[in-house]
Amino acid sequence: MTKSDSQTAIISPFVLVPETVKLTGCPRSTILKYTKTGQFPKAVRLLGDRIAFVRADVEQWIDARLASNKEAV
Repeated sequence: MTKSDSQTAIISPFVLVPETVKLTGCPRSTILKYTKTGQFPKAVRLLGDRIAFVRADVEQWIDARLASNKEAV
């Protein structure tokens, strides 16, 4: 067994706001505004004041945006 075989990356089902900003390219304020208006997936409250989003929901939102842009072109 090689070293890479024994080290499997664990991917969280959640993405925190900073990672969501990187994934979407949208500023934090826009993501939070879209969340409040229903234009972005609902946030999940974690420990304390931390919020996150379900990774699959964010990826689906990105895919939908890409698809709508392709249709517009």
